[in-house]
Amino acid sequence: MLNPSSVPLHPSGARRPAPGSEALVLLVLGCALASVGCADDGRTRILPPAQVAMAPDVAPVFQTDEMTIYEVKKGLQFPILAPDKAMPASVNGSYAPYDNEPWEQLKDVRVQISWTLSNLDAQDHNVELLIDPWTEFGRYWPGLTLVDPNEGKYLPNLSGIDHYYQLASTDDPDKSRVNGTYTYDDCDELARDFATVMNLIKNPPTSEPGGQALDPADQPALLPTYVNHAFDFENISTKDPLVKQWLPSTIAGLTGIDFGLRTYEQATVALEIVVEVTDQGNDRVRPQGSNAALLPPTQTIITVGTAGPAM
Repeated sequence: MLNPSSVPLHPSGARRPAPGSEALVLLVLGCALASVGCADDGRTRILPPAQVAMAPDVAPVFQTDEMTIYEVKKGLQFPILAPDKAMPASVNGSYAPYDNEPWEQLKDVRVQISWTLSNLDAQDHNVELLIDPWTEFGRYWPGLTLVDPNEGKYLPNLSGIDHYYQLASTDDPDKSRVNGTYTYDDCDELARDFATVMNLIKNPPTSEPGGQALDPADQPALLPTYVNHAFDFENISTKDPLVKQWLPSTIAGLTGIDFGLRTYEQATVALEIVVEVTDQGNDRVRPQGSNAALLPPTQTIITVGTAGPAM
């Protein structure tokens, strides 16, 4: 767990494009998600659309002779009410990996994310859609892992949700835009994965996946493997034999996300999301029109990554 001053949320290049170029990118999104549907039962807040865009003037966040990474991200806070009481402190690890009982738990709030990804270039692009979780205890920053010290080779760690999508050029309008939904179940799993990752960081594995005991000096190098495995979209935390022992009994709910894009070449692409936040009946989501105080965004960064060598 790190202080934001020591780990850049957005290293050099991870920024939104200049206003002029961004306006062109975002214009295509328009009302792309205006038709997103949700049962409006008074407990669900549909948040305003949020966008992030990449243009060719975005500088790389990481660059070597073999690989160049371009990335843009943006944070989105959910309307979670501030606690109305002090939460009980953890006793004998009762709320591990947290120091106290979470104010907002997975049982209190559920989240769904609808998205539209658009390519504005006259060439195809493979685009990585990234979503990283926040809870009241921290926000996840994937960073990079040094995978070959001799060659100085780094690779990006997985985001909480991390998917590649192939976007056709603007010559094929039907395939230059894709959309979808990360469902309530997907976002429940994201919260569980983040809780598992926090527990892994607090209580690192002492053996290799095959069961062979680890030298304590080798534990830090193996930890990213476990963390990336936990966040892998195909792995279900409650069933996965490698990491399920680190799944806590109490799961902190999502309080926000960082969402964004990654490419390995210059591109003009944009992402728009619409988030639905549903209160499960325990009054954790601020109703529309209320001025009640919100839970302050966390200032703690959770990571097993590094920003890589200075560019």
